[in-house]
Formats: sequence, C-alpha cells, structure tokens
Amino acid sequence: MLSKLVKKMIFWIQRELKRENAYLLPLRIFIGTGWIRANLEKATNPGWFDGTTLVGFLKEHLNSGAVVFPFYRHLLTDVFLPGAAVMGWIVMIGQMLVGLAILFGVLTNFALLWGIFMNLNFILVGEISPSAFYVVIQVVLLVANAGFTLGFDRYLSTRFPISFLTAQRNDFRRYWKFEKTCFFLAVLVSMVVGMFSLPYIHDFGPKSVSDPAMLMLILSIVTGMTAYITGSRIQSCRLYTARIRPHA
Repeated sequence: MLSKLVKKMIFWIQRELKRENAYLLPLRIFIGTGWIRANLEKATNPGWFDGTTLVGFLKEHLNSGAVVFPFYRHLLTDVFLPGAAVMGWIVMIGQMLVGLAILFGVLTNFALLWGIFMNLNFILVGEISPSAFYVVIQVVLLVANAGFTLGFDRYLSTRFPISFLTAQRNDFRRYWKFEKTCFFLAVLVSMVVGMFSLPYIHDFGPKSVSDPAMLMLILSIVTGMTAYITGSRIQSCRLYTARIRPHA
C-alpha cells in the first residue's frame, strides 16, 4: 500500500515537472524560503515583538537621509513610528504567511503581490538589497503563474479563477472580466510612479543603483513593461482559445 502511494507521488511530481513553468520552481522555493527566513530572523529578536527594534531601524534610516521621498517620511513619523509595536507584528506575520503561500502554491499570486508591496516599502525606507532583486523575481513568478506547478493553486484556481489571487493554467485559462483593464491600469500606475521619482533622483552615475529614487524609476519601467505585455497576451490568448474551443 505504501509503495503504491510512493509510486503515485513520484509519478505526480514527474508529471508536474514537465509543465511549462516548472523551470521557475527553484525561484519560487528561493523566494518562499527567503520570506520564512526573514520571519524567523525577526522572531528570534524580542525587540520585534514590542516594536523597539523597528523604531531603531526606522529612526536610523530617517536620520541618515536614506528616506528620500517626503510623503514617506511623513508616513514613517506619523503612522509607522507611533504604531511600531503593531507594525512589527504585521511585518512578521506577513512575511511568514507570504513565505508559506509562495512555497506551497496557495493563493500564490496574491502572496506575490503582498511580497512585492512589502519589498517596495523596504526600498522606500532606504533598504535596497535584497528587496530590489526580490521585486523583479516576484514579478516574473506572478506573470508566469509559477504557483500552478507543484502547488495547491492547481485546485484552488477552479474555484477562484482570478489571476490576482491564484496561479492559473497557461494552456486553458479563465480570465476575470476586468483583468485586462487591471493590467493596463498597472502600466499607468507604473508611469506615474516613474515620473514622480524623477525629481528625487540624486545620482545618475554608475552607483545610482543605491539611490532609492533611481531604483523606483527602474522598477516602474520594468513592471510597466511586464504589465503591458501580460495585458496584451490576455487578449491574444482569449482569441486563440475561442478559435480552438469549438473543435475540442
């Protein structure tokens, strides 16, 4: 009985690894375990539970001038610092949930969006590495539906056929009514973020990668292009599916 179960498991894994996006599985494992590791690092520090470590972290970056955007400086001083104890718990719980969701492919796309959001906040506070690389990797995993391979989204996607929640099949997908509009709205938002970042760029030279404003400009260009390509592919995939469905 046990040997049959093991054989079925091996067969299932081999079949899953033959899927189109299986080559992205190592990246998904890397990001998922990375978020879990970040949580465990904080969970072993008592200062994260009462907010003292987060207060020190934010004040250090504020005093060093690493926070270049005025609106974010006000957000840190008026919201994050007074509520540091609550924010510390939100960060720790968020990192663990995002890591587990990405690792096991449960509501993967929503978890990736939340992970991107957290990384962007780290960048805005002046903590560039490794958040910038995490953003790019998570954007790739998001548009490639990487959570469908060896993930629970394979089953959840039939109940929640929304790409912003679950990873979908690439060969036969059902699209949310406003999904295409949302991707092109993401393009517009990326353009606004890029233009907003321009006046705050202090370094246009080779070392500009450490400038948060320059990095936000680069990321806005990358995400905008990716969102545009994804939105365009949605239309073409729909037309292709409509053509082949009557012959299926």
